Amino acid sequence: MAVPLVISAKESSAGIASARDGLTPLFGEGGMASPMYLPPKQIVIFFLVTYALSWFGMVGNWLWPSDAWPVPILPLGPLLAAPIMLWWFGGGAAVREWGRRMLRFAAPTWVYAVAFLVPLSLIMGSVGFALMLGVDSLPLPSVGLASLLIGIPLVALDGPAPEEPGFRGFAQHELQRRMSPLRASLWIGGGVLIWHLPVLVLGQIPLPIAIAIPAVSVLYAWLYIQGGSIWPLVGAHWVQNFFGGQYFGQIFKFEDSQIWTGALAFGYVGCAALVIWRYGPSLGRKA
Repeated sequence: MAVPLVISAKESSAGIASARDGLTPLFGEGGMASPMYLPPKQIVIFFLVTYALSWFGMVGNWLWPSDAWPVPILPLGPLLAAPIMLWWFGGGAAVREWGRRMLRFAAPTWVYAVAFLVPLSLIMGSVGFALMLGVDSLPLPSVGLASLLIGIPLVALDGPAPEEPGFRGFAQHELQRRMSPLRASLWIGGGVLIWHLPVLVLGQIPLPIAIAIPAVSVLYAWLYIQGGSIWPLVGAHWVQNFFGGQYFGQIFKFEDSQIWTGALAFGYVGCAALVIWRYGPSLGRKA
């Protein structure tokens, strides 16, 4: 049975669905003026459910070793956890409203441009910095048309597309009703960092990425507010994973990747600081 919820009196025009969307906040009234600075239980439970759905393969593989288990992380975890939480606390109407927002592709052209060009510029600048320092490198991998046609959707499905509807389309969207978007983005960034712990601990991604994740969370929250859609975020995430992980990042051996990913993390922190300096805790959300 759905828990009765309180309909918010005010809605932001950027990244927050308006009252005409029929959105029902999961946490009751609050928002920017709320004195509560900790995530409510719904967000905590969301992340716990996400971890369980994403990490179960590690436990299963430990109990019954098999190559069939999704290890170390199942990217679908956030995408599955979001509608579960929405149905649990808001019923079918909340799930449908979330689904409508996830299908909202329209966003200003400049938001899509920033989402594509900023991570690409940071990646290329960081790789160039490492090469300038004399880090040993390999030739760039050859990418043909067939590889692109296969790689584009595969990279999108292996992270960006399942992650952003849950982490930003649900958790950020709801949490910034209770507190400032900046504070919400940092909480979400912390939760996403924990979600990545298995690949960090196992050495599958370089450690400097742990610094980049909270900064990226600030940038994604800002893009979400400016565009009102998760799809620029999915695009930015795809650029990072494809060009950073599958293309430029492949020219370095893993043990040499700390330098360029360290520069990348520094770049993301700088961009996040610039956004905070320019927009403040609201990240540009209109009152």
